[in-house]
Amino acid sequence: MQSYERVDSQEDMDLLLASIRGFHDSMTKEIHLINRGYVRADKSMMMSHRFDTQILIQSQWKPFALELLFVGVRELCANDPGEYWGASGSVEIKSAPVEIRSICMKFDSALRVVSESLYYKVRTECLGAQAFLKSQVPTPDAVPSSLLEDKWRQCSACCDAWECEPTEIFSYCPSCGQLTELRPVDERFNLSPKPGPPVKSYTKR
Repeated sequence: MQSYERVDSQEDMDLLLASIRGFHDSMTKEIHLINRGYVRADKSMMMSHRFDTQILIQSQWKPFALELLFVGVRELCANDPGEYWGASGSVEIKSAPVEIRSICMKFDSALRVVSESLYYKVRTECLGAQAFLKSQVPTPDAVPSSLLEDKWRQCSACCDAWECEPTEIFSYCPSCGQLTELRPVDERFNLSPKPGPPVKSYTKR
């Protein structure tokens, strides 16, 4: 997630909105929604259920395209594929009894997303008719992986290695099932393995 900016406060949200003219003359090009829970080949269910979504916004104003990454989606409503006049966003933080952050973005009355956290990055190259969101949906829970040689990469959580295209930054480790993020070789020794959230496994009997 090194290339992403995180929205932690209302000031961060206001900066995001201002960076692209409040999303005036923009449109949603793609939405990629994933559930982090899944059923394995042995029919056991990994109970890491959480909706995360990537949304690609194209605009007629600089920087022309932004990728929004909503983590822990609580609400997603899309009812109009047309262009937006503008967008608004809010960041609410409740600190008692535990800190809970709620991030809400509304694009006119056409799109509304509420989530636990929000990240974004400029995707200036993502203009045109084709699909751009073709890889795994990123997550801040991803553990580091390092490129070994050719197409081989190694997971820092279990040390297993597998083949994957070097252009794919995020890839699931086939051994431990963790989503990994490819990091430069010179960084792997400065990073201690960061395990993802605890995963419960349930086998239907």
